[in-house]
Amino acid sequence: MPALRTDRFWTRLVWPLLWPLLLAQLAVVLLCLAVALFLWLGQPEPASWTAVGWLLLALLLGTTFTTAAFLLQLRHRLRACQSELDHGLEQLERRTHELGTLLPPWLHEADLSAGDESALIARLGNLNEALLALQSGWQQQPSLPRLLSATPRPGVLLFHGRIVAINRSMEQLFGEPLDALLGQDPLPRLHSLGNGETGPELMQILDAKGHWHHRQVERFATPGYELMLFAEPRDRFRELDELLTARERAREESRLKSRYLALLNRELGPLLDDLDRELDSALGRVEAQRRGELRERAADVRLLLDSLVDEQHQPGLDTRAVTSRQGVHVLIVDDGPVNRMLATQVLEGQGVAVDCVASGREALERRRREHYDLVFMDIYMPDMDGVETVRHWREAEANEVSATRSVLIALTANASESDQRRFRDAGMDDYLAKPYRPNALIAMLRHWRPDAFKESTTT
Repeated sequence: MPALRTDRFWTRLVWPLLWPLLLAQLAVVLLCLAVALFLWLGQPEPASWTAVGWLLLALLLGTTFTTAAFLLQLRHRLRACQSELDHGLEQLERRTHELGTLLPPWLHEADLSAGDESALIARLGNLNEALLALQSGWQQQPSLPRLLSATPRPGVLLFHGRIVAINRSMEQLFGEPLDALLGQDPLPRLHSLGNGETGPELMQILDAKGHWHHRQVERFATPGYELMLFAEPRDRFRELDELLTARERAREESRLKSRYLALLNRELGPLLDDLDRELDSALGRVEAQRRGELRERAADVRLLLDSLVDEQHQPGLDTRAVTSRQGVHVLIVDDGPVNRMLATQVLEGQGVAVDCVASGREALERRRREHYDLVFMDIYMPDMDGVETVRHWREAEANEVSATRSVLIALTANASESDQRRFRDAGMDDYLAKPYRPNALIAMLRHWRPDAFKESTTT
């Protein structure tokens, strides 16, 4: 890009008018000085200076006339330059607007709000913003070649009957790469068989080895372009029969899984109850923290079993009132992936924005980036448990003047009075005993954020 010359306006507009003026002024001054010297040498008496005064007055008038002439010529040239510049700007603005109308309606269209009477700098600034918006819009336009490459179906894009793009599946079907097919007419390789009995058009495709392949084709045409997508020819009745067979197979597998889950729940339920009783009786033989961890794991297993059995046998939660509650942001902190998945499904089913982490350190890192209205915190986690995480969370809130306080809720299978006191001392607002039902999770959300459930349930 060449360097911008800042003296171009002076050299092209002003200087061609200025140098003749300066030359004429110099000639007039020299002439007047010569006449005055001649008069002084011829008539040295003081009375002769009256003529010199008149001569100087003539010099002043001559200078005024020449300066006025210069200004008139300069004004004329400036008007001509301004007219040419306005004409060029109008053409550029009109073409920019025409380009904006070519963009899809969902992309931003530049709006040249400055009229013809606006200042030159304002018009240039608006034009620059419009061009930047157009550039951004054109970059966001959907690209047919990229969309074509994303589909698994063989496809070819034609421009005025010539190949301009094909995807990987079409290259395999033709037996040649795009570089060898670019710009060619595909008709010698394609032979239409007309519409089949089931509706779609049938076509034969010739590959590089001379073999013909039968495919169904769908055509999409716009002025200048044509997109053809191919698929394996299939009998609609056979396809429907396969779908019905697959549905029956899925139903049978679902019934078998339901029976298996019911048997598993019936066998493991008493075992988990016995484990709870053994943990209660092992007060002096097992460390308290270890006993709490075992109780937490047993509660996680019971929660998983109850959720799976409920999902198979119950119609599910009432979703009539499910609306988007974008104002509620919930964080689930639990090292168990199954627990995170179940809680996320329940809360997202209520339209709540949910994030999940697997450790206390990750939770504190998330807190530095985002604000959460409610945080469901598992107590027993490796590296940093829930109680220590809550202490750090509250300390961080206290150190930030503008921080909004989050509601912290403990998820625990140990909910004795001493445990509850320990949770409150750490800064927790409430607790939810494991194993909990999905409705208990929703009830806790309703308790702490009732404003999120004030929408009408008639929609």
